Amino acid sequence: MPYGDSVVRRMWRGVTSLGSGGRAARELAELAVAAQVPLPTGRRLAVVAMHGGAGRSTVAAVLALVFAARRRDPVLLADADPEGSVLSWRLGLVNLPSLASLAPRLLDAWGSGLLGLDQLLPRLRSGPWVLPGGAPEQSLLCRDVTRSLSRLFAVCVIDSAGTVASPATAAVLDEAHGIVVASAAVPGAVRETHAGLVRLAATRGHVVLSRVVVVLNAISPDGLAALRMDTVRAAFDGLGVPLVVLPYDRHLAAGALVDPSRVGERTTVEATRLAGYALARARQL
Repeated sequence: MPYGDSVVRRMWRGVTSLGSGGRAARELAELAVAAQVPLPTGRRLAVVAMHGGAGRSTVAAVLALVFAARRRDPVLLADADPEGSVLSWRLGLVNLPSLASLAPRLLDAWGSGLLGLDQLLPRLRSGPWVLPGGAPEQSLLCRDVTRSLSRLFAVCVIDSAGTVASPATAAVLDEAHGIVVASAAVPGAVRETHAGLVRLAATRGHVVLSRVVVVLNAISPDGLAALRMDTVRAAFDGLGVPLVVLPYDRHLAAGALVDPSRVGERTTVEATRLAGYALARARQL
């Protein structure tokens, strides 16, 4: 699996960090404060997209890994796709039971605390517990389970199914404290995402945008070059929605297992920025 940064970049990072801590390291430490704020109750963050190919599952995985690395309290990463998605595979989890088969036992066990869930839910070495997907014709099941488990987890990152038009995603959005809208960092996808947010505000009320943060995911090395970022930022500023840009990362773009140790430095910095924004939007409720 490739590293997110090139060999030259990793060597340069090592040299420049000697004695000074490195600018990126200092920026990361400052940004981490917003991802570590105390929470009186669990917060559910839904990661959605207005179009296919936005890298939604990758964004959800990286976001959960950031929270797990920065927080001392428990973090849950949930797959809300009724058909199951690539999320578990990207995390190196195979042959998991479906959400449909797990749900009754989870709902019985949650009253016993995390100890009761340890026998049911896998946990990554990097920290977060994982709630698998897979509940055909039960589009509300992930919403119901994460609602119950929210008492045990400070942050629950939900990888929503498909686009915001799908019933499963609509159910998750209704109760999400914060909404992370992923978009491919190319002109057509950004326009579609902006238009989708305008429609969302029209159908659900403009207040819904107070819970939203947009992340542009550079899924190709040349995607960002085609964007006029000053115009893009102005467009989302006009909606009152913060914007984060995840740079192209060779490790994440490879589509293989996500290894936090191989994610690029700038990707980690911007993912931490995203975590802080998302939590700040969620804490407004």
